[in-house]
Amino acid sequence: MREKEAKILMDKLREDYNSLASSFSRTRDRLWTEMKFLFNETQVNEKVLDLGCGNGRFSQYFESNNYTGVDFSERMIEEAKARFPDKKFLIADAISLPFPENSFDKVYSIALLHHIPHQKYRLQVFQEIKRVLKPGGRVAITVWDIKKGKIFYLKNIFCRPFGLRDTFLKRQKYYYIFAKGELSFLAKKAGLEIIKEGVVKEKRRSNLYLIAIKSIDKKSKKSKICP
Repeated sequence: MREKEAKILMDKLREDYNSLASSFSRTRDRLWTEMKFLFNETQVNEKVLDLGCGNGRFSQYFESNNYTGVDFSERMIEEAKARFPDKKFLIADAISLPFPENSFDKVYSIALLHHIPHQKYRLQVFQEIKRVLKPGGRVAITVWDIKKGKIFYLKNIFCRPFGLRDTFLKRQKYYYIFAKGELSFLAKKAGLEIIKEGVVKEKRRSNLYLIAIKSIDKKSKKSKICP
């Protein structure tokens, strides 16, 4: 896939979520309890970034934290603010976050990256996550473990100029089918240290997940200690 096509797809996806925000939000009331283990490491008063927060439902896991949710869809952010008026939500793009370096103790990205076309932009998301994480900070990422989507892909491969795992599902929205180990490949390339990766399943869902940290720079740590 060429970069020009990727940008067109991202613009279309934003338009899709803006137009479907209310109906989409109504189907996303329930927390995915099978993923609760990803949130267990968060400590009281830590600064948390929810990247691709949608209607803000996962903010309920962070009642004792300094929480910020961001999404590139203006209408989804409106939904989030209406549902959780006591939480902080901002319109922002995951490939260019409006935060300084070392801002957050934890970053969560639930079901976002499979919407990002082109490996350049997926890597850029990882690089932005690393940039805004504090040294020693942790990130948890999930993407759909899409298998049924391959059937749709095989029927349509010859009529569109995209890559081998680029496809359209669910009201013709773009999805990228992640291969096993691809999340850790991107995380390592961005300079993150892998803690754990695997698959989390529920009866109707299957998601790949990754937990990684931003390593503490030993040289900078030493320079702070020594005169």
